Amino acid sequence: AKDEDKQIEELIKNGNTEYTKEMAKGKRYFVDLLCSKVIVRVQAEGFNGQRGDGFPLAHMLAMVAAEHKDIIPVLAAHIYTVCPTAIPRLPKIAKDSSEDDLMESLGMIKNKDGDYETFERFLGRTEGLISMVADIMSSEPSDHNLFGGNGGAVKWLSRFLSELPNSSPLPLITAPVLDAFLTGAG
Repeated sequence: AKDEDKQIEELIKNGNTEYTKEMAKGKRYFVDLLCSKVIVRVQAEGFNGQRGDGFPLAHMLAMVAAEHKDIIPVLAAHIYTVCPTAIPRLPKIAKDSSEDDLMESLGMIKNKDGDYETFERFLGRTEGLISMVADIMSSEPSDHNLFGGNGGAVKWLSRFLSELPNSSPLPLITAPVLDAFLTGAG
């Protein structure tokens, strides 16, 4: 963003009246607004269900990211904020942690009453977000870099599997996350 501001300042100094500082701020605002709306949609109940709306949205995001690289870190930040498992990262819970500590580390969201979402709702939301990440990774154009692009899927899967403990039982979210990822990545 700072580089873009400097470029616009230079254009203004050189007499180019097409660009203003407000345009740079407006672009950043628009990118953030677009990403936040995508996250709201992806977390909605029924997303990527029988309507199959995940792949078309993922494809458009990959196409936009190929041309406008500034969307890449913003969308990643929005997804990682609501779904740490998408990094991929599994929570490291201390033995003396409370149930609230566990729910927070998983990325469970509190409702307006201060109660955590149900585990079923959490899984559905997580599956939607994970499948969107995988859908994006497997989308065209093949040279896009959103979430590592096409090559990012193998790296993500490798990192996720290496996060799993070498003991049994595996974390409850393991199967739903792997299913959502593999379904999306193909």
